[in-house]
Amino acid sequence: MSETIIEGYLQAVVFNLIDQKTNKKEDYGVSIEQVREIRPLESITKVPNAKSYVRGVMNLRGMIVPVIDVKEKLGFSSGTASQKSRILVTDVDGKLTGLLIDEVDQVMRMPLKEIETNLSGGLESLEYIKGVAKTSGRLIVLLDMQKLLRYDSSMSQSET
Repeated sequence: MSETIIEGYLQAVVFNLIDQKTNKKEDYGVSIEQVREIRPLESITKVPNAKSYVRGVMNLRGMIVPVIDVKEKLGFSSGTASQKSRILVTDVDGKLTGLLIDEVDQVMRMPLKEIETNLSGGLESLEYIKGVAKTSGRLIVLLDMQKLLRYDSSMSQSET
């Protein structure tokens, strides 16, 4: 996987996750090269014995695509979906996965000098974080999709 870095900038799709306990919006980003499309929330079929963060699978033009709840995977209290909820269809290492998120915010060009990549601490979810962008008075957590979407037997995908 390579990211397109143009003139010292990283392009990312920025989205929000809303913590149900505090009702606070948190900003997250995914490299635009890894996002294939953004879809409205649609029919998701549950999969028996799947991990708790796996919502199920959806049919995307004849392909069966697993859908994961990003909030649950990151340890947020997950709530009900809203009108603004979306599914980001990501393509990581040739595998499609739907990410259930609360809202899409924008596509943003972030200067590389505003991205902190040397993170440390006792947070378990740090392994999923590529860096934190400090831009426009906001902190945007950039997710490492390859680590977030480690495939296991509960998320197998068949492409026909």
